[in-house]
Amino acid sequence: MQVKNLMRKNPLTVSLDTSLSVVWDYLAHRQMHMLPVVDSENRLRGIVTAEDLLKNLVPSYREILSDYYPNAPSIEDIEDQIDNQIHLTAKDLMNKKVYTARENMDLYRALTILMVNHVRILPVINESKEVKGFIVEKDIFRFMFKEKHHLFKKLKKIKKT
Repeated sequence: MQVKNLMRKNPLTVSLDTSLSVVWDYLAHRQMHMLPVVDSENRLRGIVTAEDLLKNLVPSYREILSDYYPNAPSIEDIEDQIDNQIHLTAKDLMNKKVYTARENMDLYRALTILMVNHVRILPVINESKEVKGFIVEKDIFRFMFKEKHHLFKKLKKIKKT
C-alpha cells in the first residue's frame, strides 16, 4: 500500500509570512501538532510545532522542567518574552529540517521514517515538493491492526515455537 492511500489530504498550511498570532491560534486552538510552512507555490519550506513556538516564546523553557532550577521564569517573564517576539513570522519559527514522505512511497517505508526519526507525523509531498497531505503514525498502526491482523496471529505462533 502506498502513502497516498492512507494520508490525510488537504492539510492546513501557512505561508512564510504568516504571523505568530495565527500560527499560535492554529497550534493551540485547532489542536494541530504540526503546521507545514509553504512558499507561494505550495512547496514545503519547513514546519512549525508547539515545541518550535516554546523555544522562541518561553525563556529557557527547558530549564523550567528541571526540579533543580531555582529561578524559573514567572508568567510575567513569559509575557515579556512574548511581547518581545510578537513580530515573528512562520519563517522565523519554522524548523527547516523536515522528514517527509512521498505520495507513492510504500506505507511501511514511511513508518520506518517516522520511527527512526522519533516523529509522529510526516508531511506528504509530490515530486515538486508541493504539500499534498500528511501521514500520521497512529493511522498506519490502525491500518495494520485492522487490515493486517493476520500478521499478528502469525507472530504469536512464531513466538510460541
